[in-house]
Amino acid sequence: MNPAWPGRCKVGLAKDLKNRLRQMNTNDPDRAYTFYETRIFDDRKDAEAVLHQLLAGYRIAGMEWFDLPPEDAPRLLRRVHAGTA
Repeated sequence: MNPAWPGRCKVGLAKDLKNRLRQMNTNDPDRAYTFYETRIFDDRKDAEAVLHQLLAGYRIAGMEWFDLPPEDAPRLLRRVHAGTA
């Protein structure tokens, strides 16, 4: 998430969270990107696909960004992680 875009969040996967955050902040002069919540999955690509499917109605076309407040996304992340989505 980034406070420069309130009401929006990015949902994606990463092998290395520290490196991914560093990459994202490279494009932000305020270095304001943070992770709102993270989970470790055995199959992160499958988990990402399930999350993106659940969030399809919120997707900003062609991106991993969603018109969804960052505080609303963790509920879905927890459901997918628990296998109840």
